[in-house]
Amino acid sequence: MNTASMMLPTSPVIILLNGASSSGKTLTAQALQQRLGVQCVVTGFDDIMERDKPFGREDGRIMQRSRRAFQIIRFQLTDGRLALFKQLHREVVELHEAGYNVVVETALMDTRALYDAAERFSALNTLFVGMKPPLEISEQWEAQRQNRPIGQARKHYHLIHAHALYDLTLDPSQHSPDECATLILTALNRSRPTALQKICDSMRQ
Repeated sequence: MNTASMMLPTSPVIILLNGASSSGKTLTAQALQQRLGVQCVVTGFDDIMERDKPFGREDGRIMQRSRRAFQIIRFQLTDGRLALFKQLHREVVELHEAGYNVVVETALMDTRALYDAAERFSALNTLFVGMKPPLEISEQWEAQRQNRPIGQARKHYHLIHAHALYDLTLDPSQHSPDECATLILTALNRSRPTALQKICDSMRQ
């Protein structure tokens, strides 16, 4: 048995990868899925947005653009983003209860979404991982991707990491995706994660 297989969890786990745009979440999630195999599901906020399309489909027609602009405003005014985070968290719990390892790409910049994640996941075997390359590196990666609005990394970087409490913090500019996956699986084997429980405890104080 090789080292990688020895590190695989023996019961379902949740791995929350929390980071700003272009922080290495997706490549790390792919490396984890390769390690964990068919019993691993990768999901995240972007998947919920793509599936539910709360703003409707993009369309060049004037009426459709106007309708989409209205839907965006309504989404913001009615806490639509928070509702989608809560939906994501419910779905992750359901997958975990069905026996899957779940890797979640997320960006918990709203403390209410962070607290909802803590409440739902703290009693489960959930490793809370901060994906935190230096901001200037995230901005370089963001510029190279060409499929995201420029400026998202800087806009959200400090909001996402404001709570500063993780089971593990990684700098993907210093580690390959496979190395990040190894560090995550090693952390899961070392001890039961506690960061989300500590966040829950802080909420009650």
